[in-house]
Amino acid sequence: MNVQSFNPNPCFLIGLNSSGNLAFRRHHRMQMLQRLLPVLLGMLGAQRLADVSRDLELLYWPVLGHSRSPCFFEVPAFLGSAMPDQPMEPALVVERLMAEPCPPLPVDVAPAARNLERLRKHLDLSLAQSLRLLCAYLNYGGAAWPCFELPVPALHALLAAWWGVDLAAVEVALDERLTLLGLLDRHEPCDANTDLKSLLGIWPATVQALSLSHATDAELFAALELSV
Repeated sequence: MNVQSFNPNPCFLIGLNSSGNLAFRRHHRMQMLQRLLPVLLGMLGAQRLADVSRDLELLYWPVLGHSRSPCFFEVPAFLGSAMPDQPMEPALVVERLMAEPCPPLPVDVAPAARNLERLRKHLDLSLAQSLRLLCAYLNYGGAAWPCFELPVPALHALLAAWWGVDLAAVEVALDERLTLLGLLDRHEPCDANTDLKSLLGIWPATVQALSLSHATDAELFAALELSV
């Protein structure tokens, strides 16, 4: 067993919040969010956009100037009654997030960046497949993207616009390859509305392996239990 990857507490992912990986995730979260927001503005109706805006306030409250995470619901009296916070206007949320500079990348290449690039090369991943894996890694724990549902064709069109690829590339990225390799959680296709985050489920073991430094490609593949 690789001593470096032994984790006595599987609820805590070693290396995920190391300085390099944290800087990598913060940079790419903001970069990908700023690519997503204009797409959402063009595709979501007013009510759904308001719901997404509230979700973004909860995810990015420090960036939006809040001193604490807002609470948009009534607090039970036994917890200390307080007036719920008023959500910001969606246009203001989008404006502030779009104006936010991307945090800098780490000075040295982060382990996650190096490992994702290794997978891209050795598995010959397409741009859309690479971005799906990146977006899943960035969203581990539900920390990056807002929750919303769309009909499957509309959600695929959103992914195509977000990732800068055509619909055929999205279909390939959403096939079972990354799931069968054990990198991503299984997504069950359906004809009804689908949540964006359900397409980006990732196993903790994958996040753990991607977050650690590996001396060789073989060491990374062994950590991911890939036979390539």
